[in-house]
Amino acid sequence: MGRMGIVRRKVQNKAPESIARAVIDGCADCDICRYLMEDTSCLVFPELYRLYDKEREEKGEVTPQDLRKLVDLCNFCALCPCPDVRSNLMKAKHAFVHRQGLKPTIRLLEDVARVARICGAFPRLANLAFQSELTGGLLKNLAGIHPKSKVPKFPEGAFPAWAGERGLDIRQSGSRTKVALFAGCTGQYLFPDVPRAAVEVLQRNGIEVYYPEQKCCGMPSLLEGDQALTCEFAAFNLERLSEAVDEGCDIVCSCPTCGFMLKDVLSEGAHYSDQYRESVGAEGSGSDGQMAFTGRVGKEAALPSRVLLSGLFKDDGYFASLDARKRMKIATHTHDLGEYLLSLHVAGKLDTKLGAVPSRMVYYPPCHLREQEIGEPYSELLHLIPGISLETIDGAFYCCGMAGIMGFKRDFHEVSVAMGSRLMEKIGTLHPERLVSDCLSCRIQFNQLLPYKVLHPIEILREAYMNEGTSGPLAGQDDRDRGE
Repeated sequence: MGRMGIVRRKVQNKAPESIARAVIDGCADCDICRYLMEDTSCLVFPELYRLYDKEREEKGEVTPQDLRKLVDLCNFCALCPCPDVRSNLMKAKHAFVHRQGLKPTIRLLEDVARVARICGAFPRLANLAFQSELTGGLLKNLAGIHPKSKVPKFPEGAFPAWAGERGLDIRQSGSRTKVALFAGCTGQYLFPDVPRAAVEVLQRNGIEVYYPEQKCCGMPSLLEGDQALTCEFAAFNLERLSEAVDEGCDIVCSCPTCGFMLKDVLSEGAHYSDQYRESVGAEGSGSDGQMAFTGRVGKEAALPSRVLLSGLFKDDGYFASLDARKRMKIATHTHDLGEYLLSLHVAGKLDTKLGAVPSRMVYYPPCHLREQEIGEPYSELLHLIPGISLETIDGAFYCCGMAGIMGFKRDFHEVSVAMGSRLMEKIGTLHPERLVSDCLSCRIQFNQLLPYKVLHPIEILREAYMNEGTSGPLAGQDDRDRGE
């Protein structure tokens, strides 16, 4: 099972210092990431080895304050090769929060949808307030936002209202291929043109779109150590999405972080649950901890290998209080939007009547897309569009550093900028006309640090369909309906 797997079994119900210390000892004992991760934007491993080396050289013990600072550096970017490392860093962070509590400013910011709904109710007033040096500085200070952080502009209309006007929140009966769209908080309330474009492109390809009631995927609150709120969000989404799957929907995520959360993080350990094992005919486990299945095993048992390899012998992980069968159902029926569209293309079902979009673009595949191990579907799709000159940023070790709300925080903003500096320098050398990425947290960071226009790939695909000029769901759309 490996050194980190042993460490993982030792951290259950431990003090946060003990959990963090177990990570340091396990990583130092292995030592591979000392060199593997040194050329990445990760800030955890350099600090981890610095603390270990200082103590080994008798220049000072690792203090509880050092351990707290170490776990706070992790933004769950998933660059590290051992899932147990980031999992245990999150466990340590949650244990610290359980003992010490969260600052009121963090409790405010971690519920992205709530903040965006409040500001979005009076978008012009909110935008004027944040753009003003006087009122903007005061509001940022009250909210714990770093004074140099640029707050995104709040749009005139949020996506839920747009979807409701079109009846997308009502499940339709029938035999047509249908999907349940999980749009993500940032897409719903800050960049609503992205889920709108997703709906229009899917409909153009004959897919019926259902927009179920949904809350945040839980990643921002997970990163802040708020397990209670994270599980509250997850439980709400499990019920609604599970119902959608039972009605014949696949779940499609326009946000890669939401997809990573629903596919991988939420399902971790679920396959060891007694409930789930009984539902797929599992009889015990082998000596290596893997399940031995009997009888007919369907799609529900098809698990990502890294989840199996990092699994516990029982489901006692972060989301163990939630129904394991529903967690697995959601995980095995969730698709990234680009992944879903590319599968249509491979099956010969994608409408490839695409007009030209003459532009020199750079595409950045975000961290949580890479972690899903589905390749770069948008890169392949964008190459179908005439007129595009597209360069993809290669290498798995780039990260924008934003990490949801972490990049806004007063005490993390400069760390966030440092983490993203390598990526920003790389993009600057390519000097694109348009910068393309499917992560809207990355988009916020790019808007803050770079001068280029940033778009989601689905917006480029919709533009190509519009430029083709044929009749269909995209033809004749009002500009105000399409814009942000």
